[in-house]
Amino acid sequence: MNLLNDTIITKATMKKTLKGSSDYIRVALSRLSKKNKLARVTKGKYTKISNPFVIATNLFTPSYLSYWSCSYFKGYTEQIVNTMQVVTTTRHKNIDFEGYFFEFYNTSKKNFFGYEKIKAGKGFVFAADNEKLIIDSLLKEELLGNFDEIIKIVSNAEINSDKIAEYLNKINNKSLNKRAGFLLEKYKGIDLSKKISFYDNNYVRLSKLKYCKEINKKWRIKV
Repeated sequence: MNLLNDTIITKATMKKTLKGSSDYIRVALSRLSKKNKLARVTKGKYTKISNPFVIATNLFTPSYLSYWSCSYFKGYTEQIVNTMQVVTTTRHKNIDFEGYFFEFYNTSKKNFFGYEKIKAGKGFVFAADNEKLIIDSLLKEELLGNFDEIIKIVSNAEINSDKIAEYLNKINNKSLNKRAGFLLEKYKGIDLSKKISFYDNNYVRLSKLKYCKEINKKWRIKV
């Protein structure tokens, strides 16, 4: 059955393929689950894929992997994670699935951009590109465990200066621009000061998670 090649299988897709009644589809899904040909992920959604990154980012459309789990997926951290942190445009309940935890974070459609489709085994993972991963992480640094994990991303990821400047200007958050600009200049040698709007009289903390005592006058930031 070609349907079993799909990443996520629903009652609707089963019914379209098998052209049976709802009761017949329910019984068919139950039998496939008992024979370990399918695994139930959540109500009405099943899979034959074992990769949790693939499953998590294909359950709901649109969605993409971000934060600490994306850093791990891309190899920017040595920390092992079993939580898949997924950004969506609609609210969804978190899911426990075979030793993994799928967390869903709702964002506005305006800020839902900057992700890529990456081949992974028999499926595809939708993941934040490097530039958006940095931005997402700075906006919700508590989801990275500690600020050093963000520094690892900035240090290890390949960054396109024009792309991240475009993203920052689109979001238009001066506090975010100061923090991103400082980190990219310090750890990548990328100077965004003429590409983004950041200057005002306010100083912001580089991290909410640690004490900051030094001052960087250029970026108006407490380090």
